[in-house]
Amino acid sequence: MNYVTLLLKKNAKRFLNILPVILVLSFISLLYYGNSNSLKFETNHVKENIAITKDLVEDYQIILKRFKPDTEIYNDYLLFLKDGEERLELLETRLTAITKKDAQTYYSVSEKLEKRDYDDMSKNLTYEDPDSLAYSKLSLEYYRYMQDHDFAIDDRWSGIQGFSFMAFIIDNYMPIMLAILLIFFLSNLYCASNIDRMDIHKLLPMSRGKRQLSRLLSSLIIGIATLLGLSLFCILLGGIFHAFGNFEIPILTYTLEGASSLVSFASLLLPFLVLTILSILLIINIIAFFSTFLKRNIVCLLFSLAVILGGMWVTTNIVPLAKITHILPTTYFDALEVISGEMMFTLGNANVNFINGVIVLTISNLVLMAAYYFFCDFSWKKKEKVMVVSNESKETYHNDKATKGIWGYIKFTSKRVLCRKSNIVMILLTVVVAVVFLLMNMGNQSKLEETIKGQIINNEKYIQEVQKEQSEHKKGSAEYINYGNLIKDSKNDNEDYKKVLSSIEKEDWETVYTLYPKILEKQITDLKHNESENIDGIQFFQQQIAYFEYLQEHDLAYENIDFPIYGLSFTTSLTKIILPIILTICCIYLLAQFFTLDYVKGLDISVLYPLQSKKTFLTKLMLGIVFTVVMYSVLLLSILLITTLFTGNAGLQQPFMLQNSEGVWQAVSMISMFKKWFFLGVLFTINLSIFVYILSFLIREDMFVLITALLVILGFVYLPKLVRGIAQYAHLFPTTYMDSVNVADGFLAQQYGNTSISISTGISVLLVSIVVQFIICIILNNAYKLRKIRKR
Repeated sequence: MNYVTLLLKKNAKRFLNILPVILVLSFISLLYYGNSNSLKFETNHVKENIAITKDLVEDYQIILKRFKPDTEIYNDYLLFLKDGEERLELLETRLTAITKKDAQTYYSVSEKLEKRDYDDMSKNLTYEDPDSLAYSKLSLEYYRYMQDHDFAIDDRWSGIQGFSFMAFIIDNYMPIMLAILLIFFLSNLYCASNIDRMDIHKLLPMSRGKRQLSRLLSSLIIGIATLLGLSLFCILLGGIFHAFGNFEIPILTYTLEGASSLVSFASLLLPFLVLTILSILLIINIIAFFSTFLKRNIVCLLFSLAVILGGMWVTTNIVPLAKITHILPTTYFDALEVISGEMMFTLGNANVNFINGVIVLTISNLVLMAAYYFFCDFSWKKKEKVMVVSNESKETYHNDKATKGIWGYIKFTSKRVLCRKSNIVMILLTVVVAVVFLLMNMGNQSKLEETIKGQIINNEKYIQEVQKEQSEHKKGSAEYINYGNLIKDSKNDNEDYKKVLSSIEKEDWETVYTLYPKILEKQITDLKHNESENIDGIQFFQQQIAYFEYLQEHDLAYENIDFPIYGLSFTTSLTKIILPIILTICCIYLLAQFFTLDYVKGLDISVLYPLQSKKTFLTKLMLGIVFTVVMYSVLLLSILLITTLFTGNAGLQQPFMLQNSEGVWQAVSMISMFKKWFFLGVLFTINLSIFVYILSFLIREDMFVLITALLVILGFVYLPKLVRGIAQYAHLFPTTYMDSVNVADGFLAQQYGNTSISISTGISVLLVSIVVQFIICIILNNAYKLRKIRKR
């Protein structure tokens, strides 16, 4: 048996490896369920259009009776009637085609309907929405493509055929799912041979290079098998419940300007495979590199997750990095987006393409392979501790009276947790992430000044254009006077802007708080008088007005509303964005280690402690809850203190913006909102602690507990956003309340269209969940106790 076969068999025999696979496949199945509802939505949409068109036809028929035949207005309405009747006939044919699953008729009729809409928009000279025209044009191309290639009825954005669903998963979720599974499998492959920080595989009669290449080959086989397995599952899922399709499914390609055209997936398959295999190799080499320094499975797994998934998130979400994303290897993990040009369009970086991806990934792989080769024999020098024990010593475990009771157990287990350096590193890394966000926010404090300068420049250009128009009319004419009034208003606006700009430069914020809301109120008035009323723009200005009025009323320092920098306001904003995920990962990491400390090779060694099993169970559970609540509080407090030290302002009274049911913005103090979302966050961490305890009781291996808990918790957090029809039940999920700030300000309720998501509902759901899970813990422990008694 060669080394490669040994590694593969050893990995395949780990029964618990099936857990994350089952969770990922379940997630894919739920996504398919959500996508399959698209036909129901399409049917309902067509029925609604039929009802509307019928009403229009009836209205036209009534109107025609009011006019004499052959008159101009009669002929106009007659044309409207015929157009409506033709549209009604097409819609009814479309509905019949969906019901009978007649794809050719469906695409043919859909093309005709889209062509009518496209022609109407093109002929309308006052229509100024190029995006809608481009969208309509691509829809026409899509219907023709699907008809020409004889595909079954499908959804353009959420594929339900086998191959189209596979493309949907590859484009949106495959990079993350593949990375998580590979990190889980390979961190074990590279670290399982470490015993007491020594790699026993070094004893095998083979060179360092051969051992490295064998591990690389084994990992690559696992990676490719995982990719093929997930893809095949998607194809089978779509094929069984709808239709298989083929590799000719359409993929939308992009240029820097936007969506361009449709091409077949088959034409992109080869470059997609090249980039994907290079990405898999990079994941392997990152894990291999970390395994040389981080010998434990769970630590290697967590740091690999942080670097790989963090890198993927950073490249697509941190705007200042967009210009250099083409040199970051994690940019190319989403191979299909890179090849289709979507990544280039999203980031606005023309250098993000297939060729650069191959170059960057190849260089990164070579560097990491070389680093692993030279550092694979690295080992931390550990000082040997010599303990002198005398008969009179009172510090030994057995002679210390304290260790014989509950406090001894608490002291003993607490030391085992707190002495682990990786837990401290996790806290420090979280603080570092917070500091990076703080520095970025501090760099954006001049946004208001830049906005005002830009408005002044735009007004000056507008004045020049109006003056040019005015010069074409006679003095004293109505047009001349109207243009003169526009010039006067624009000049007055510029004067106001210059006053505000001067006050900002002088840091005279009292004047800014007085003048700027008046300018915003005038802009709201202008928007309301505009025929195409911009509701979003009006609400944005109303929010700004409420914000500045609150600052003036309470005599507070200015900070950009979108990029806060003061203590509690920054902490709260970070908790709206990324902090809940980081805190959840930190808590799960700590709990996965703590709750599995007493399990060795699946055996519970806590039975050897001089404590009753009930006391051990309750003490361990309570300690886990205390550890997570303390970690949650300490991390928030650390971020608050560091931010306060940086800026000199705790931000306790800074405004927190809320929008009521009528759409009116109001401001409340940060400290009043903090009490609400912090309490909800504490309840969530308690709920999380009990859930991880149940998992650890059933699984008993820290790495498996960690990955299972992460997949389940974060999966349920994002499920309502990804799967259609689940958002209406999101208020019943305890995981919904992980994002406590967005629950408190009503953002999640608005996003999900579920008004039941609130602080009060969250408290009720989490308390019920805590009680239910605690009862489950008692049942499990009693069942385990009975099983031990029967064995005796």
